[in-house]
Amino acid sequence: MAIINFLSDIRNATLANVVIVVFHIYIAIAVEGLDFLVIVLPVGALIAAAYYFKGKIGAALLALPTLGYLLVVPDLVDAMINGDAELGWGIYIFAPFWLFTMLLNVMSIVAEVRGTSKYANS
Repeated sequence: MAIINFLSDIRNATLANVVIVVFHIYIAIAVEGLDFLVIVLPVGALIAAAYYFKGKIGAALLALPTLGYLLVVPDLVDAMINGDAELGWGIYIFAPFWLFTMLLNVMSIVAEVRGTSKYANS
């Protein structure tokens, strides 16, 4: 039961998403250019708003980046199978963490919508 509570806690999902957003801010500054922040900063704002509102509103806000993450899954799997020239061995850390974050997001969304999380009534 402790594992389910961990997976369905919106705080843990928020923390995992923040790690991804911070990584992408670094990538925007170091590699892609500041134009990449046009994508990254709204995702960060959605995640912050999901944590702030919690409950069903938070679940809806967290669902938006999660749906966006689903678009990246084929590229992550391909990069893990064939390697990635830009990330190198880092893809073997980055891709599983990204997939784990998606699992956290889905579990948190379900718990918030059902009202079974400890934050659902706040």
